[in-house]
Amino acid sequence: MRKPPLQDVIVKSPAGHRRTPVERRRPVEREAPHVHHDVPAETPPLRHNQSFDEPPMRRPRRPMNPANRRWLTIAIGIAAVIILSSVALSLMFAGATVTVYPKQDTVVVNATLLSASDGAQGALPFERVVLERTLEQDVVALGEEEVEERATGNITIYNEYSEAPQRLIKRTRFESTDGLVYRIQNAVEVPGMLPDGTPGTIEAEVVAEAAGEEYNIPGPMTFSVPGLEGFPQESLVYAKSEAPVSGGFIGIRRSIDENDRQTTLEQLEATLRDELLAEAFNGTGKPEGYQLFKDAIFFEFKALPDEVADKDKVTLSLSGKLHGVLFPEDAFAQRMAQLTLSTYTNAPIRIDNPEDISVTLEPTSEEGEVADMAPWNASRYTVSAQGKARFIWEFSDDQLAQDLAGRDEDILNAPVQGSILEGYPGIDRLEASIRPFWKGTFPEEPSDILVITELDD
Repeated sequence: MRKPPLQDVIVKSPAGHRRTPVERRRPVEREAPHVHHDVPAETPPLRHNQSFDEPPMRRPRRPMNPANRRWLTIAIGIAAVIILSSVALSLMFAGATVTVYPKQDTVVVNATLLSASDGAQGALPFERVVLERTLEQDVVALGEEEVEERATGNITIYNEYSEAPQRLIKRTRFESTDGLVYRIQNAVEVPGMLPDGTPGTIEAEVVAEAAGEEYNIPGPMTFSVPGLEGFPQESLVYAKSEAPVSGGFIGIRRSIDENDRQTTLEQLEATLRDELLAEAFNGTGKPEGYQLFKDAIFFEFKALPDEVADKDKVTLSLSGKLHGVLFPEDAFAQRMAQLTLSTYTNAPIRIDNPEDISVTLEPTSEEGEVADMAPWNASRYTVSAQGKARFIWEFSDDQLAQDLAGRDEDILNAPVQGSILEGYPGIDRLEASIRPFWKGTFPEEPSDILVITELDD
């Protein structure tokens, strides 16, 4: 059957309208679906038989695995233990650290002052330290010679007469209980008694009036002063010896070359100096709280009698004695500050670098004149100090901890005037760290407050 021509084909639209071939090629416009405006655009499509009033169904939550629940419980427990332990440790190690920066000043010192053994009339007090050693060495003998030698030794002179010093001139006689006479070689000034009645004392060397072994004293001895007979001091100024007085001899003795003797004694002296200085500064020679300066040291050397070593040698012996004059560290620093710092108010202070200060001593009489005596026997000195001193103000660590105990941390920020820091003129500034960190007050117990001193560079 023959198909009709294209133009003759009529297609009916759904509405019954016939469309031409041209219209069939155009897209058919469809009516937009009806939109329910009371349903949000993002509302998921409805299921079959679901009304708009019913909420969308959710997927049921799966129950937690028992193993996971157990590990979660353990983790929470561990975290709680850590937190509680941290709090407990913080409370256990509660305390405070206070870092103090004291006042300090570095100035050039060029001062002169008077020092006396008893510190009378405002003079700087001092103490003595005496160290003694003996060295010996063998020297080859050349022959024999006839010699006469006097016994020598040391005595301690006592002053029980008065609190005023007693001056004894050079070559003052001292008589032993058996009638033998010895003389001191230099003038001495025996310090006065202390207020509690303790006699003043000084040590001096004596030499026998004549040569001979009868002047040798093997043990302790008491001596009177014949020159004081008939005076009030007669029985109150006297002397005693503890070590032997020895060396008295008349007879034939081996001889050695004098150049060898001199060289050997010089070597022994140099060794003795080094050993005595080492003991004075590094050993037990210097008492605690006292300052010893290298230029405030005097040496005394004495050659002892020769002894026979064997048939061809002689033993030379040299006794060395160090006399050190020591000053109380606090008193010396305060006196230097008074003479050097114009703003110093007698607060506790110390010198941080005493080794950089040169101190020289000159024996001085009561009248202020240079004393004619062995320098180590003087009871007064004119002290000259030069150098650059670094002064550090001091304070009491224990007292500061007591004053801070139980106080609020804000007290450190209060004005100095009227606060506890007003009582510490030696403190420039301070910093505090309190444990645990959330506490704002210092511990109640001063022992829980650690005070550290830091110096500025």
